[in-house]
Amino acid sequence: MAEPPPTRLHIDPPTDQWRVTPRNGRTKPVIATGHQPTLWHPGILAKDLALDALALQAVCSSIHLVVDHNSIGPHVLDCPVQSGDAISSRQLVFDSGVDTDRLPPNRLPPIPASKVERVIDSVYAECGRPVQDGLSRIVQAYAKTGGKPNRAEQTACVLGRLKSSNLNQHQGTWSTSNLVSQDFIDRVLADPIGCVRSYNRATLAYPEAGIRVLYIGRDVVEIPFWAQDKSSCTPVYVDLGDSGRPQLFTTAHNQHLDLAEPKAHRYLRPRAITLSAIMRSERCDLFIHGIGGGVYDRVTERWWQDWTGEDLAPKAVVTADVYLPLDVPVATRAEYEHAQWYAHHLLHNIDRYIQASNEAETALIEEKRRVLDQMNDDRDQRRRAKGFQRIHAINAELRRQHSAMHDAAKQRAEEARIGIGNATAAMRRDWCFALYPDQVLQDLADQVRSCFSAPQR
Repeated sequence: MAEPPPTRLHIDPPTDQWRVTPRNGRTKPVIATGHQPTLWHPGILAKDLALDALALQAVCSSIHLVVDHNSIGPHVLDCPVQSGDAISSRQLVFDSGVDTDRLPPNRLPPIPASKVERVIDSVYAECGRPVQDGLSRIVQAYAKTGGKPNRAEQTACVLGRLKSSNLNQHQGTWSTSNLVSQDFIDRVLADPIGCVRSYNRATLAYPEAGIRVLYIGRDVVEIPFWAQDKSSCTPVYVDLGDSGRPQLFTTAHNQHLDLAEPKAHRYLRPRAITLSAIMRSERCDLFIHGIGGGVYDRVTERWWQDWTGEDLAPKAVVTADVYLPLDVPVATRAEYEHAQWYAHHLLHNIDRYIQASNEAETALIEEKRRVLDQMNDDRDQRRRAKGFQRIHAINAELRRQHSAMHDAAKQRAEEARIGIGNATAAMRRDWCFALYPDQVLQDLADQVRSCFSAPQR
């Protein structure tokens, strides 16, 4: 059995460089983080732990943003299951079908708690502890979330219950489907070409972010929003024709969106870069990203500075690599190859690794060495063949007398073979955080909080 690697916490910049100065007339700073409503791994939990630690220290309002308007596919949980000493991942699917692939979670119904319990029960007996304890906590969390109107709010409630023991205070919750303000839309519509040109320049400057450029045509410009109806989110365009004012339309059924009154914010949803720009320009005074958000937010900062000439609220990046302790053998490729070699080597060379316990064993070992010496000098094929037969017989007898040593070598080789497969599961850092022992999560929380020992300015 192998101890899991130690937890690795990543915070950039260091917390003594974090700044949380109120903006936009606020008297109390607002700090925020967010993620899609899925069953997170501990690296995402680390963002909320940092949010909580800073809010307690600097007396800030803390907000968790639920990204509820993007389709994220079926609601699943990867679970480590065990057969003997071998462990593998089983994907538990709580819902599936066309709708779950196509619709965002704020348009999907809640998952029945009975379905969650039934799916988890199907693998519960195959799991070791503490995974069983974590699965039980997940079942209990879903059982206490009745009455939620959609999948996004249900999952956010489940996550809140699962992480409550690791947080010191209640965090507010916002959803991205209610984030866009009419003022922000009006700012884009006042200069759609300038906005999108700056957006595209920023996107091309950071291709590693994986953000695509927006379309700019003669009379049509694609702006960085989605239009959401009951079934989908579709791109949004501005018609710059001769009507005298911009006309918004979406590709779904060539639908034009009425801007005769201030209500576009009711159906427009932010893309990733726009979401970050809204939060950091209007809604918060520090935003905590994970690794991926830290990469694409370079695009946000360059776009916003190029287009508006303004600075955004600061950002920070927080994540952690936390490994699930699994009571199974784990091996590297080198360990596996050495164990295989040693088990094979011992078949023919056990005399090199034993201490003779009696005169008969001493005689066998000495005889084997004499036969080997004779064979080195004897070119007669028949005598050499007889020598080989005698050596095999001696090896067999010594293995019989020291069968425990030989069996242990074979066992190590078998454990190493299984350990190679187990290593993949053991080195995963993205199991749902609820499956980790309480002490592992508490250690992560303590490690995060220790980074906020100095007052923030």
